[in-house]
Order: sequence, then structure tokens, then C-alpha cells
Amino acid sequence: MQIKIFLILILFPIITFSQKTLSMDEVISQPELSMNDATRRNTDGIYRYYEKGATKPFTGILFSNHPNGQVDSWQQYIDGVGEGEWINYYDNGNYKEVGNYVKNRVEGPINKYYRNGQLKAEGTYKDWRIRIGVWNYYDESGKLTRTEDYGDKGNLIDVKAYYNRGDIPYSWYVQILRKNGFEDQL
Repeated sequence: MQIKIFLILILFPIITFSQKTLSMDEVISQPELSMNDATRRNTDGIYRYYEKGATKPFTGILFSNHPNGQVDSWQQYIDGVGEGEWINYYDNGNYKEVGNYVKNRVEGPINKYYRNGQLKAEGTYKDWRIRIGVWNYYDESGKLTRTEDYGDKGNLIDVKAYYNRGDIPYSWYVQILRKNGFEDQL
């Protein structure tokens, strides 16, 4: 009995204080860089982001702000390539879209929101914003209004919107159409 008490009194403090406690900031911190302080270069056919003046591609969070100072976008990059979570915000600070990058392409699960913060739509993207599978759509109060199944081939509504606004070049747009069997829409 005395040996157990002795071991507890001696070993407990050693075990308890031998591990360093990390704050959440230390655990999840990544370098952050404003898009204003970054440049984009085509390296081996892949667009990569670099901190201005740097020779090594940027790894961390790239962000931009709305004119009112609120965050506009927040995106994870590895070796200069979009890889991981990305978030677009309204200028009031509420989420607009929350999704994932896979090799610079918006792919995987996506949640879209109304300006009031209410979920607007949820579904899955493939190959840079092609809607695939089942998507749920909600009204501004959060009520499910409809469900659409875009199947495996998908729907180009978001890709077309980006192209029509001039956010993606024709050469990339055509490449997406051909790769995904939408030749009839060229």
C-alpha cells in the first residue's frame, strides 16, 4: 500500500507535467497572406501562388477582404496550389460558400448560404464546380424547397456563371466541357 502511494505521489506529477499543452492557435495556426501580397505563376502547367518576392510557393491561408474590411475569401494552399478548405463570405461577415479545393479545383461537398446566414443549398461538386449527385435547396427561412439529382455527369450552371462573368477563360471552360462529355454545349 505504501509503495502505491509513493509511486502515485512521485509519478503523477512527472506524467502530468511532462507533456506540453498547446493552445488551439498553436495547433491550427498556418501562415496567412493577403491576396494583395501574393502573385500567381504558371509552373509546369499548374497555377501556383507565391508571396511577392518569394521563390518558394506559398503554403498556408490566402485571404482577401471586402472594401469594408470584412473577409471576402479564405483559402488553404499547399505548395502554392489550392488544397483544402475554402470559404467565401458576404460583406456582412456571414458565410456565402464553404467547400474544398482539390488541386486548384473546387470539388467535393459544398454549402451555399443566403446573406442572412441561412443555408441555401448543399451538394457536391466535381471538376471545378460541376454540380453532381443530389442537391438540396432551401428558402431563406431554412425550409427545404426542392431536391435535384444531377447524376454522375452533372450540371454546368455554376461553371457557366463563372465563364459568363469572365472569371474563367474560354480555353479552361472548353477543357472542362470536353473532359466531362459536354461537347454538345461547345
